Amino acid sequence: MALFSVDIQHKPRKENVVLDALSQKHQFKVVYMGETKLQKEVQLASRRDGLAKEINQNIQKGIKSHFHLQYGLLWYKQNRLYVLEGRFRDVFLKECHDGPFAGHGGAKCTITFLKKSYY
Repeated sequence: MALFSVDIQHKPRKENVVLDALSQKHQFKVVYMGETKLQKEVQLASRRDGLAKEINQNIQKGIKSHFHLQYGLLWYKQNRLYVLEGRFRDVFLKECHDGPFAGHGGAKCTITFLKKSYY
C-alpha cells in the first residue's frame, strides 16, 4: 500500500448503496462442491465418526431427519454442512477468517456466518 496513494473511508451500511462481494458475503451459498481433497478427507473421516455413521444409517433406512446427503457429505436443514469435531472445524474456521471473502467483519460476524453455514 505504501506504493499507492490510498484514501480509505468507512461508509455506514445505510449509505453504502453500491454492493460488493465483501458486504454481501453472507448471501453466498455453495451451489456445487467439486471433488476436492478436503471433501474426500471429510467423507473418509465421516465413515469413522460415530454420529455421522449413525445419521448415515438412519438416512439409508429412510428414517426422517433434518440431515441429508449431498455430494457425499452430510448437510443439516438443507444448507448447513455437518463438520466433524477436530481438525476439520479448525480448517473451516481458518477459511472463514483468512479466506478471500473473509473481510474481517469481527469475531461476532465470523461466528454468525459459521453458525449459519455449518453444523
